[in-house]
Amino acid sequence: MRIKTLIIISILHLTGSNSFSQGISIEADNEPLSLVLIRVRDSYGLQFSFDDRLLFKYRVTLSGSFSSSDEAINALINDFPLSYEKSGDVYLIYAKEAPRKKKEFLISGQVLDKSSLETLPFSHIIINGRGIVSDFKGTFSYVSRTDSIFKMKVSYLGYYILDTLVQPGANHILYLKPSVIGLKEVRIEGEIVERSGQVGEAPGTMRLNHKIARRVPGNGDNSVFNYLRLQPGILAAGEQSGDLIIWGGYEGHSQVLFDGYTIFGLKNFNDNISAVNPYMAKDILVLKGGYGAEYGERVGGIVNISGIDGSPKDPSLDFTINNMTISGKASLPLFDQSSLVFAFRQTYYNLYDSDDIDLFKTKPPASLTDMEVIPDYTFRDFNLKYSGSTKNGDNYFISLYEGRDNFAYKIDHEVDLIEINRRSEEQNRQKGGSVFYGKNWKNGFHSNLLISYSGLNRNLLLDQEITRSTTGQLLSKRDELIESHIQEVGFKNQNQFVVSEKHQVEVGLGFIYDAVDFKKDSFDIILNTNQKYGQRLNTYVEDEIVVNNTIRIKPGIRIDYPLNISKLYLQPRLSVSVQIDKYLKIHAAWGLYNQFVSMASEVDEYGNYRYFWTVCDNQSIPVLNSRHWVGGFSYQRKNFTASIEAYHKTIEGITRFINTNRFFEKGVYEGYGYSYGIDLYLKQMIKKHEFWISYSLGKAEESFPYFRRVEYFYAPQDQRHEIKFAGLFDLYPFYISANYVYGSGFVDLFRSLDPENRHPYSRLDASLVYRYDKKNYHMEGGISVLNLLNTENIKYSNFIRVPADQTNTINIHAEAVPFTPTIYLNFSF
Repeated sequence: MRIKTLIIISILHLTGSNSFSQGISIEADNEPLSLVLIRVRDSYGLQFSFDDRLLFKYRVTLSGSFSSSDEAINALINDFPLSYEKSGDVYLIYAKEAPRKKKEFLISGQVLDKSSLETLPFSHIIINGRGIVSDFKGTFSYVSRTDSIFKMKVSYLGYYILDTLVQPGANHILYLKPSVIGLKEVRIEGEIVERSGQVGEAPGTMRLNHKIARRVPGNGDNSVFNYLRLQPGILAAGEQSGDLIIWGGYEGHSQVLFDGYTIFGLKNFNDNISAVNPYMAKDILVLKGGYGAEYGERVGGIVNISGIDGSPKDPSLDFTINNMTISGKASLPLFDQSSLVFAFRQTYYNLYDSDDIDLFKTKPPASLTDMEVIPDYTFRDFNLKYSGSTKNGDNYFISLYEGRDNFAYKIDHEVDLIEINRRSEEQNRQKGGSVFYGKNWKNGFHSNLLISYSGLNRNLLLDQEITRSTTGQLLSKRDELIESHIQEVGFKNQNQFVVSEKHQVEVGLGFIYDAVDFKKDSFDIILNTNQKYGQRLNTYVEDEIVVNNTIRIKPGIRIDYPLNISKLYLQPRLSVSVQIDKYLKIHAAWGLYNQFVSMASEVDEYGNYRYFWTVCDNQSIPVLNSRHWVGGFSYQRKNFTASIEAYHKTIEGITRFINTNRFFEKGVYEGYGYSYGIDLYLKQMIKKHEFWISYSLGKAEESFPYFRRVEYFYAPQDQRHEIKFAGLFDLYPFYISANYVYGSGFVDLFRSLDPENRHPYSRLDASLVYRYDKKNYHMEGGISVLNLLNTENIKYSNFIRVPADQTNTINIHAEAVPFTPTIYLNFSF
C-alpha cells in the first residue's frame, strides 16, 4: 500500500512539472485581472485564492511567456497595490496594506490675560524647544509626530511667564498673569516678568510694552508715540508731528495701523496729542524693514497697534485730567463673552498761548529773533469697540474711531524792517473702522477676515502779506486754500496652516480701494485740482521652515495687481534667523516692496515744502518701489539685552512738484534715493529698574533730474547721528523716569550743501508718578517736565519761508517743545 501511494504522488509531481516545462504564456488586452487569473488556473492547473471584486477592478494588458508561476504572477500584479504569498500549493493574492500614517499630535489654542480675559497678540511660545508666535488675536497651532505631551513656555510683555505641560487637543486657553492690574502692581515671588520690549526676535522687528509707555515723561495723551520715539531707528529729532520717520524713510512711506485700519494722522503743533488714545492701546509691533509677505502697502516701516477688547467679566471706568485734556474710558460686559469699550479725549481750553509757542527767524548773519504768535487749538476724538468670543474659541470685533483737530495761528511782527502779517489755519478729520472675525478650525488651522475703512480730510488756509515797514511797499501777498482728502477701503483674508513640525504656511488675499481728492485755489481761482482712484487685488503666500529648532527660514512672495495700471507686481521676500546658542541669535532679511498711494511733495517759490496724498498711476505718479536689506544679531542673557542691526534701503518713484523757476526748473519730477545705517541697542534690568540706550548712525540721499550741480543731495530727513537714553525707576508707590535724545540735525538744502551746517537737537524729559491703591479704586498722579533744560530746538516739519526782498528770504521756524511742565491725575474703578 505504501509503495502504491508513493507512485501516485510521483506521477502527480511529474505531471505538474511537465505542465511548466515549456513555461506559462499570457495574452491579455485590457482584461480584468480576476478573469486572467482564472484563465491561467484552468490552463496550467494553478490554484489561486483572491477577492474577485477587488481584482476585477484592475485591468491587465500583458503579452509574454514566463519560466515560472512566480514570475508570471509578479508580472500580472506588478502595476497594482497587490501582493501575494504561497500557502502550500495555493497562491494567496491580497491588497497591500497602506503604509500606516505616523500619528500626529495637535495642540492649538489662545493666550489670554487672566484678569481681564483680553487676548494677547503676538505672544511668544516655546513648545518642546521650538519657538512660535501667536497671531494678533493670540491664537496658535503646533503639530508634533514625536511627543504627545507638550512642554510650553509662554511669554508676553508685562506679564509673568507661564511654564506648563499641556495634553494634545484644540481650543486650549492659556492664561497669563499681568504684572500690573489697572494701576496696581502685582508681585508673585519666584516668577519672572517679560519687561519693556523685545528686539532681535526677527529682522527689523521690535515689540513694545504699552504699559511701560505710561511711565514715559509726558501728559499721557501722546505716550504711545513718546515711547516709540525712544526706540532705535525711529526719528525723534525734529519732532515730526504728522508721520513716523523710520530708517531714513520719507513722509508717507511708513504706516500706522490700529485694529487693522490705517491712521493717516492728525497733525498737532507740538506733539502733545497723538491719533492713538493710550487707553485703547494693547500691543505695539514695530516693523522697521525686511518684514514678511503678509504686510504690504508701504515701502517704509509699519507700526501695528492692537486695541484692547475690554473685559467680558467686570465693568471698569478710567478717567484722566491733565493741564491740556480730559479723557476717559469705560468698559461694560455685554451678553455672553462680549464687551463694549468707549474712550474719548477733549481739550477743554485753548491748548496754546503766546508763551507756549516761539517762532524765530534765521537769516544771515545767523541770528534768532523771537516772534509773537497768537495760536488757537482744539482737539477731540473717540473710540468705540465691541468685541467678544464664541464657545468654540472664535473671536470678533467692531472697532470705530473719529478724531478732529483745528490749529490756527496768527503772526503780526516786524523783522529787519519787514512787516509780516500771516494767518494760517489747518483742520484735520481722521475716521477709521474695522470689522474682524477670526475662525479656529478643529484641525488647528486659523482663518481671519478683516474689512476696514480709513479716511483723512485736511483743509489748509493761508493768508499772508509781506510789506516793507518804512515805505509800505507790498513785497508779496498770498491767499491760498488747499483741500486734501484720502479714503481707503480694504478687505483682507488670512489663513494659517500647520503642515508639519517643520512647516507652517500662511496664505492670504485682499482687495483695496483708494480715492484721493486734492484742490488748491488762490484768490478764489482754482490753480490745481486732482481726483484719482485706484483698486488693486493682492495675494501672498509664505512658509516658515524650521531646521533642528535652531534655524528658521521664511520665504514668501506677495503679488499686487492694480486694476488702474493692469500690471502684476511681484514682491519676493526672504528672512533667516539662526539661534547660535542659548543667548545669541543672528538674522538677515531681503525683500522687494511696492506702494500704490504716495505722499508727493510740492516746493513753492520760496522753498517751502507741502505734502499731499495721491494715487499712483505709473504715468504722472509712478509706483513706489523699494528694496530692503537687513542684517544683525541680538544677545539676551538674564536681565541684559544687546542688539546691533544694519540696513540698506533703495527707493524709486519719488514724486516732487517744483512750482517755481527760482531755484530749479518748474515741473513734475521723478526721483530716487537710498538710505543706510546701523542701530545699536543696549538694555539692562537691575532688580525692578530698567535702563536702555540706543545709537543710530544713518544717511539718506536723493537724486532728481532738476539737480544742477550734484547728482545726490541730502534728503530732507537725513540725519547722521541720534542718541537716546531712558531710565525707569520702580520705587513703589513712586515711579521716576527720565529720557534724553540728542540728534545731529538736518541740512537745509535750499541754504547750504554743507553737511556741517546743521542745527543739533537736544531734549531732556523727566517725570515723577505716585500711585495710591484701594480695594475698589486706584489713583495715580504725576508730573512731567518736557525739555527740562529748555533747549531751543527747531521743528523742521513746521517751518516757513517768507520773502525779504526780490532775492532774499527770511526763514521762520516753529520751535519744538520748549520747557513744558505737565501734570495729570488718573482714577480707575
